[in-house]
Amino acid sequence: MIVLPISILSTLLFSIFFIARQAFLRHKRSKHAKQLNAEKCARSPGGLLGIRNFLGLKNAHSGGRMPHHFQRLHQQYGATFNIAALGKELIFTIEPENIQALLTTQFSEFGLAPSRHDQWFPLFGEGIFTDDGRLWEHSRKMLRPRFTKDQVPDVDWFDVHSNHFIDALPKDGRPFDIQELVFRLTLDGATDLLYGESVDSLVSPLSNQTGVPEMTINGKKGFAEAFEHSQFVVFQRTFSLGFHWLINPPGLKKSSAIVHKFLDYFVNKALDSHKPDAKEEQGRYSYLKALASYSKDRKAIRDQMVHVMLASRDDTGSLLASCFYFLARDKRAWGKLKAEVTQAVQDHDSTKITIKEIQNLPYLRAVVNEALRLFPPVPINARVALKDTTIPVGGGPDGQAPVYVHQGQTVSYSVWALHRRQDIWGPDADEFRPERWDELKPAAWQFLPFNGGPRACVGQLFALAQASHLLFRVLERFDVLENARPGPDMGSHPRMHQTLTMCHEKAVEVRLC
Repeated sequence: MIVLPISILSTLLFSIFFIARQAFLRHKRSKHAKQLNAEKCARSPGGLLGIRNFLGLKNAHSGGRMPHHFQRLHQQYGATFNIAALGKELIFTIEPENIQALLTTQFSEFGLAPSRHDQWFPLFGEGIFTDDGRLWEHSRKMLRPRFTKDQVPDVDWFDVHSNHFIDALPKDGRPFDIQELVFRLTLDGATDLLYGESVDSLVSPLSNQTGVPEMTINGKKGFAEAFEHSQFVVFQRTFSLGFHWLINPPGLKKSSAIVHKFLDYFVNKALDSHKPDAKEEQGRYSYLKALASYSKDRKAIRDQMVHVMLASRDDTGSLLASCFYFLARDKRAWGKLKAEVTQAVQDHDSTKITIKEIQNLPYLRAVVNEALRLFPPVPINARVALKDTTIPVGGGPDGQAPVYVHQGQTVSYSVWALHRRQDIWGPDADEFRPERWDELKPAAWQFLPFNGGPRACVGQLFALAQASHLLFRVLERFDVLENARPGPDMGSHPRMHQTLTMCHEKAVEVRLC
């Protein structure tokens, strides 16, 4: 009689159990799908356990081509399809009706689930981007009243930061990376908006403003660098398909600690201002002080600040970098926009023009929308089924039947690919052409630069206002914007650096004069 070693026997028994369990689940889900009148959607083959699909995603991310990769998959397999990756079944969709279901009409059936919380917790803690249910409702309740139209600053406030930005620009026409400067601008604006005082990274080191030692903008211990690095690792954990616990490098803990230390300074200062013996300071409204009056929990407030920093700084920086990227490559669009701004300056007192008047300039609004369409700050997002359910369309031979989604299954939607659908945006959907916004008005759920539904980006009003204002002031001051990046131009398909938001992987080198 052959006696198998215990290790081999254990492996064999586990394999039998695993195969039997998977077969049982497939049968159970197939039966439930029929009860819900759901049908299968298209499928991308991925080899054994979907390893080929996983490697494709990994290589696309490391090569700066992840958004392009999802666009290519949708072009190959359709608007809704299923793939296997490391043994997990994932659904990808760019059908507006399905995205609407995920974000609004079936909001209670899809969420972030424990996985998002665990993946993001080292940096973000608890907040709007990590929680479901009551915890999410509590976070939203804290933040929503503080991000309304009434709280968007006026022109004078924006002028302070735009003037710092313009003062930092080279005046001799030499090439420079405008992406780095717009992210400094948005850091200054975000800290001013959120904390009531700016770190003024465009004019001086952070340490001179905050009292936090060694908090330089670009140094190894700098907040901006630490925030970027920790986001990058968190993004890797998010796309680890359940293996995030394997991605826990020492750098994540160190970078998160720098971010938390930076924010703790402001949180402590805000809470101290609410002590009975504190002197009352007169000044502009501060979101942080408003939160401090709502809660005295230091960690809870700091967690919220990490979340809104992402929404206030990174989305706006990504948008502005993309606007300058496209305008530097399109002299016609720059010239047309320059003419519109010049006319507006002639029609209004430039020092008295309002944010609303700037945002109502039609071609400026079209340029901003077109940049958001082609380079959405968050190019891919996802929800997890909180129960066995369906999404409205994508199944069957004609793609019109519901698609079954089992509890715990992830449904991802690529805003990048949605915004480049030729059946929605025309045959030139991959091209930068602001005039398309005069010709068509996208239907609901076809244009989602800031997500949608109850979880829509809380900072979108501020992002649009700051981006529009800076573009207006730069166009008012300069006559020429040119692309200064050597080598072949990638047009609307450059390599992108993706963390939780997206920016250009390479510098956005331009000349202004």
